[in-house]
Amino acid sequence: MTVIKKSLEDVLPNEYEAVLVAAKLARRLNSLRLAAKEQLSPEEYHKIDARKVTSQAMDELMEEKVKFARPAAAEEEESFDLT
Repeated sequence: MTVIKKSLEDVLPNEYEAVLVAAKLARRLNSLRLAAKEQLSPEEYHKIDARKVTSQAMDELMEEKVKFARPAAAEEEESFDLT
């Protein structure tokens, strides 16, 4: 079996956009983790994924488990010619 590794550019061509998507996902994963922790007793904490939320977010991004939409482009502001 051949494993083909993807690069971040294969998933999202703009690395800055990839960082923003991963950061939003990490924040969401962290909130879900904290909510789950409140529901569990201390003896059950082992059920929570122990990986860092940033690593988990990057893994999900690279595996293309994340669906996201780019916001519609804002209308250009009024421009004028200075010549």
